Amino acid sequence: MPPVRPRLLLALLAVLLLALPAAAADARSLKRGSHGTAVKRLQRALHLTPDGVFGPGTARVVRRFQRRHHLHADGVVGAQTWSMIRRSRRASSGSAADGGRVRTRGSAVALLQRRLGVAADGVFGPGTARAVRTFQRAHGLTADGIVGPGTWSALGVGGAHPVLKRARLGSGAAGGVPRHVLLLRRAIAAGDRIAHLPYIYGGGHGSFHAAGYDCSGSVSYVLHGMGRLDRPMDSGELMHYGSPGRGRFVTIYANPGHAFMVINGRRYDTSGRSADGSRWQADARSTAGYVARHPAGL
Repeated sequence: MPPVRPRLLLALLAVLLLALPAAAADARSLKRGSHGTAVKRLQRALHLTPDGVFGPGTARVVRRFQRRHHLHADGVVGAQTWSMIRRSRRASSGSAADGGRVRTRGSAVALLQRRLGVAADGVFGPGTARAVRTFQRAHGLTADGIVGPGTWSALGVGGAHPVLKRARLGSGAAGGVPRHVLLLRRAIAAGDRIAHLPYIYGGGHGSFHAAGYDCSGSVSYVLHGMGRLDRPMDSGELMHYGSPGRGRFVTIYANPGHAFMVINGRRYDTSGRSADGSRWQADARSTAGYVARHPAGL
């Protein structure tokens, strides 16, 4: 056997030395207050912003991960937690590689949407993507809009679930369903969720999630469910929303004191609740004194 050349030996030693930190990082226990490259490795594995500081947000996600995988949820990343993290990453990487566990539509997307409080139409569209990013930012996760193990855990959903990402819907149809039909489904689903909730003055303006909604809060909620509104608007603001005039499928009617909308021919209006308890109304009403606006393209 020929002798190993000194240069080759040095190169082999360098490769081994470079591999040691990763192995050492996995063997090292991490807990709140830890910092450095090992913490960054942990945070990246859990889909967190890798700032290298094991703070309360990282500890919270670690405990969720441990509970989900039936480990002692003490927030300390020791040998067992490292081992489970590696197994989870391998499983996730394998699923993504073969394309069998990455989804843009289906029941898992509908579950996600219900957890986020948006219209559960089972299609990961732009509105769902915005809601995911908002949720991720609020929970200290990387706001990439992709729902992986870290985001599922933060949502409180246990068990194995596919990685979810935004569907590319285009301007025409998605899966054979016209774009306007998808948006109408979302509008109706959002309207149904709060149709029987009480009228509360100012309700739905501090947040899209409330115990009750006023007139403009109700309209804002539906538009948000469609993925067409990022923040609640009052009646005066809705007078300038979207495009002018009546829409083909959705029209918002607003004046300084009241707002309602017509969705595919049905009136959605808090003023009708006193009659049947629902915001959905079968009859029309006068639109005199109202400004008509509509979401672009609808």
